Amino acid sequence: MAAHAELAAWVGSRLARGEDGLPVAGRFEVRLARAIVVVASVWFGLAAAWELFGPLLAGHYAASASEGIIAENMLRWKIAGPVWEYTATRPTPAQYYCHHPWGIFWVTAGFLELFGRFDFVCRLPAVLLSAATPPLLYLLGRALWRPLAGALAAAGFVVLPIALAFASFNALEVPVIAWSLLGLWAYVRHAQTQRRRYLVACLVGFGMALHADWPAFVLVAEVLALGLWRGILARRGAYGPIPARPHARLWALLAATAVATALLYVYLFSKAGKLDDFLGSYGMRAAGNQQSLADVLAGRRYWIELTFTPLAILTGKIAAVVCLVRALVRRDEHELLPLAVLAVALFQYLVFKQGADIHVYWPHYFAPFFALGLGAVADTLLASVGRATRVLAARRARRVPTAAPAAALEPRRALVAIAVLALFVCAFVLRDGLPALVYARQTGGRFNEKGALIQSDGDKVAFLRWLAERIPRDADVSLHEGMIPNWSLVWALGGRVVSPTGALPQKAGTRVYLADTRFLYDSAQAAIAKGAHVTAVGPFWQVTEGEPLAPLEAYAFVEREPGPLEWYFVSGTEPVRTIVPSPWLTWELRDHFGQPAEPPEGEPDDLDELRIAHNLALARGEDTSALLARVTAAFGAPTARFDDGTELLGVRFEPGARDLLTLLVRAAAPPVSDVQLFVRSRVVARATLSTTMADPSVREVGLPLPIAPQRWKAGYLYFDRVPIRKRPGTERFEAYFKLRSGKGKAPVPVDGGTSVVVLELD
Repeated sequence: MAAHAELAAWVGSRLARGEDGLPVAGRFEVRLARAIVVVASVWFGLAAAWELFGPLLAGHYAASASEGIIAENMLRWKIAGPVWEYTATRPTPAQYYCHHPWGIFWVTAGFLELFGRFDFVCRLPAVLLSAATPPLLYLLGRALWRPLAGALAAAGFVVLPIALAFASFNALEVPVIAWSLLGLWAYVRHAQTQRRRYLVACLVGFGMALHADWPAFVLVAEVLALGLWRGILARRGAYGPIPARPHARLWALLAATAVATALLYVYLFSKAGKLDDFLGSYGMRAAGNQQSLADVLAGRRYWIELTFTPLAILTGKIAAVVCLVRALVRRDEHELLPLAVLAVALFQYLVFKQGADIHVYWPHYFAPFFALGLGAVADTLLASVGRATRVLAARRARRVPTAAPAAALEPRRALVAIAVLALFVCAFVLRDGLPALVYARQTGGRFNEKGALIQSDGDKVAFLRWLAERIPRDADVSLHEGMIPNWSLVWALGGRVVSPTGALPQKAGTRVYLADTRFLYDSAQAAIAKGAHVTAVGPFWQVTEGEPLAPLEAYAFVEREPGPLEWYFVSGTEPVRTIVPSPWLTWELRDHFGQPAEPPEGEPDDLDELRIAHNLALARGEDTSALLARVTAAFGAPTARFDDGTELLGVRFEPGARDLLTLLVRAAAPPVSDVQLFVRSRVVARATLSTTMADPSVREVGLPLPIAPQRWKAGYLYFDRVPIRKRPGTERFEAYFKLRSGKGKAPVPVDGGTSVVVLELD
């Protein structure tokens, strides 16, 4: 007992509590804590709202577009169930999505009804909940420990890469975290005051969390288990007095809320005939659990370090031990609440292995644990400093009886020292958090995608929004599989029925058929160009079945950098695009596909038109040396020659909202085989001052060319535009030819090797 009392004095000492049940803190601590939490909350709110009014693009972020589609279907057809596709007739319950609760869909439908059909509506619920999360962490830490601990918990959350990357992600984790924190705070405050307003807030918070996703049920079950132990099963007096009636009332109402919510979804899923589908989703998400935990974590190491940083992971491990010791020493069930959040995160991350293997945001629930753990560690350090102050003062008084009592460390200095130490940790985490925020926005929340090609679809969405204003409202739209259909594309088409298809367009019919020529074989391009009227916008082709046959017409993307307000509110990671008619691109495509091609009038206005002017002069048999010199002047080293005669004449790197690498290629005779020019990258060194490992994957970054090399003409110039979404660290980019289909041999550099290093970025 003496040892326990001594440990409690060092680790578990508490501040006295006032009439409102909150720990009583000095004015300086309150002001310091408020300053920290205001800065943290403003910063996180601004980060969450970045690009709020921008278009919804591809990647994991496209899930926010799916919320809009579901909400629009709910309002259009007056249905309660979520349907992920637009339909021409009222959806049946068999089309309902029944893998998750429906609360987030109902909330988004409410926002859509309130504001109308806008892109920002699909993000706004998540942005508002994210903005509320740091203050809720502060309130919870303030109630559990003291103001400074709560403020440092808020600061810890807002620097984590995963929290920043998914702050505007209107899916499952953000609402569960925010509403659960409201429920936990109200639960603690109700225990401290027994006031009914906290009972209502607790039920609202946990109720909304239960309707957001299943991990909330795990957290509520843990809270109920703690309440059952605290109020009934534990030895009376072991944890201090507790008002039995208010505690029992909250416990019963919370249990009833959880049971009623679970029964509601059992009824809804069963009525829709989807209960077996729901139960089967558990087996799908849990697939692969026979693999050892060490192997699982090793395979996910880069994602784990990238989204949390090694320093935050180490701090979290220390915090878990500290929270457990505090709970044992202080004999307060509320000290177990951070560990309850940790248990939810472990359950989500380790049980549902398949989900964690493909979704980089799966461990998001560890973020609130890290925040609360940092608060608990800070409170423990302050308690230990306070104990040391009193011990040293007592020893001094015994040695020098006439000396005035003095503290070993001024309380204000102790507060500042602990705050600086915790904020120092936060600053090092933010060193990796800031680049991760930008990296996440550039990649749609996919980060490295384990080396797979990543498209933002910024140009594709701009094309579809342009097209949506030009086709009939009731038009059926078919997307070729090369368009890589996703929810953001469906949303961009304005609510039209969209069907993915690999079939080529027919001569009869009324469907609008869309294809991305970068992912369409040359033979398929030729068939379409020969049998239909094509409208080309950059690399995208549109065919309306049944239109009279006519030569191809082309439009081009004109890109510019966003202004300051556009950068923040609309697009900080994509250029601003407009679509304009392009006689130059029209001539080039007609020339390559054997259609009547009238030469453009006037002088070329940009580098791409200058390139086409060179090709036009070459087709006419004119001297092209002056035009070639003007084009190559915009490019720098390196240059290379391939064994089939193809030449890399230079590279051009243009930094901006979306960095762009352009390769200038002069064609030799077109290859017989289907080859394409690609670019891959590898990280050769970690970022300066970063604690995160270098990305070990070799990633494809270059897209196929819209005009396939099989159709190239000797001596013509071609641009290969490669959007650069730079990974943290020093990244090296290599260009190479690759056989895409069939048999044959890809060209290789005559100087040896299989690729050419074209760029290196720190």
